[in-house]
Amino acid sequence: MAIPGASVPRDDDVTLRVLLAAVCAVLAGCISTEPNSRRMTDLSGPELFERWCASCHGITGRGDGPVAPLVKAGVPDLTRIAFRDGGEFPGEDVRRIIDGRAERPAHGPRDMPVWGWRFYDSTNPDDSAERARVDMLISRLVDYLRSIQRQ
Repeated sequence: MAIPGASVPRDDDVTLRVLLAAVCAVLAGCISTEPNSRRMTDLSGPELFERWCASCHGITGRGDGPVAPLVKAGVPDLTRIAFRDGGEFPGEDVRRIIDGRAERPAHGPRDMPVWGWRFYDSTNPDDSAERARVDMLISRLVDYLRSIQRQ
């Protein structure tokens, strides 16, 4: 029984609403506010890079990810870090940039997320263990970045 004065949705409206709800559900499943500790620790450096860095830096690390055009300060080519640093890969500097301890004011505002905080699972009651886990993840990323350097 219809409500007097109410209009019946057209098939196009229903289809659009169902499609929109499906897209929202898929996107909600892809977005994680807190990384899952068990799954994160199973990821290799390349897998961490693909999951967390490739959207900006590109799958090859050359700064050509799908989000790169939206970053005002530009996205650096991570395969040329050693080249830009006189041929030596500055592992500790890279670590400090990833975990948020280092800023590059000459290069403009920090558009890159502070991964040290993003990787940290605040639900873990053991702060020391959690810090060690985050250090391990960042070490994997740094090692991967070292491995993709080119001249």
